Amino acid sequence: MSNKETLIKLAASLMEPKQEFKIGDVVTWKEGLSNKRADGPFVVTAVLDQPVLDGTENPGSPYFREPLDIRVALIERDGDLSELHVDSRRLRLA
Repeated sequence: MSNKETLIKLAASLMEPKQEFKIGDVVTWKEGLSNKRADGPFVVTAVLDQPVLDGTENPGSPYFREPLDIRVALIERDGDLSELHVDSRRLRLA
């Protein structure tokens, strides 16, 4: 698949209607849409009524004004539980 075809495919995946997640759902990144340095799977721990906008002030950053509308838990490499706020458009049920 060419870069152009891949770009079109991934953009379409990002723009799909949001999936309704609920607390306790096991989710993972959609293929090609991971933008954080965390591997799945994750467990949904909160679904936010109003998204939090990433506070990155550099408009050239991929996180600039990203709508973080879901919180997920994961196990870090050291075995500890952590939580991340993420853009649910990038997730799918595992």
